[in-house]
Amino acid sequence: MNSFRKSASCVFASLLCAMILLCIGGGVAEATSFSIPEYVLLGDEFSSSAWGGSVVRTDAPGSLVQFSFSGLGSGSTGLKDDYPVGPDYGQILPSHANGDFSNFDSYALWATNIDDQSVWMGLFINSGFTGPSGTPSNDPGNDTFWQTAWLELDPGVRTLLYLDFDDAIPYHVEDNPLPHTQGGTDGVAMVINPYDRTELDAIGFHVYSNENEDAAILVETYTPIPEPATLALMAVAFLAMVFLKTCAPRLRLIATRFRG
Repeated sequence: MNSFRKSASCVFASLLCAMILLCIGGGVAEATSFSIPEYVLLGDEFSSSAWGGSVVRTDAPGSLVQFSFSGLGSGSTGLKDDYPVGPDYGQILPSHANGDFSNFDSYALWATNIDDQSVWMGLFINSGFTGPSGTPSNDPGNDTFWQTAWLELDPGVRTLLYLDFDDAIPYHVEDNPLPHTQGGTDGVAMVINPYDRTELDAIGFHVYSNENEDAAILVETYTPIPEPATLALMAVAFLAMVFLKTCAPRLRLIATRFRG
């Protein structure tokens, strides 16, 4: 009876370990936010502003990149990785113009205001190919600009900027043809539909300040931290694997008897 109990325990541990590894491998708590890697922030796409005032970029200590803005005002200054976006974000590849981000549900960046006055900042993406490869082809109505609400960065404060694909503020959405996002109103947050998540053609951030013409911001890649549930699953899986290793001889014996 004692031998049977030990054998049953080993079989149970084997099944538990397999189930946990399947859950973890299947992405039970898989990170779903993408960010801009440091080497992309230091690349050509983010070396100058796409619109607005001017910017000087420098590599800061650690994983930080400093952007020093001048000529800020009520109009924003933006920087972006423009069409075609780089293949550097963990999106689905290969995909047309590297634009399939349907494996994510958000975009995030850390930002620290190192100036002595407040500054406002937001994240944005753009969706919808408007050229011959777009659907419909050669239609400027495919294009939609999506952004976060403007967030005030107080001096010296590190803040996580987060663009939720289920709660993004659109512009140029009202004339969207199918299969692009429908039923939206410019300036009112809404869900980005599944199709538009496969056609991202710009990724960036923008800054403005009515109080401060010049500002300096440290930008840092957001790295998702595993959720507590995932950490717990990994710990249990580790213990189960250790227990399984001690049961290996007994499991081999059981398998031999079944074959017999």
